[in-house]
Amino acid sequence: MIIIYKDLIKKYINYLEPIHIKNYAESKNISISNEEVNIIHNFIKAYYNELLESDFILNELKPLIREDLYKEVLKEYKENKAKYF
Repeated sequence: MIIIYKDLIKKYINYLEPIHIKNYAESKNISISNEEVNIIHNFIKAYYNELLESDFILNELKPLIREDLYKEVLKEYKENKAKYF
């Protein structure tokens, strides 16, 4: 099942838009600026392969966004990775 999820993500990563990041954050009541939306969007697009394997790459994101937002991103990452992988 893990391979199916990874294949789906690889297939659809090109369709990821900043509005998807913003809408997801809003659905989780996470405060995020437009600049942070773009930073996270670009980060995901650039490092999605690494994100599928490990959260280590998220250390690269930490200095680019607010600390409280980084903690939320890390929390969401871990929860979703546990749920789907």
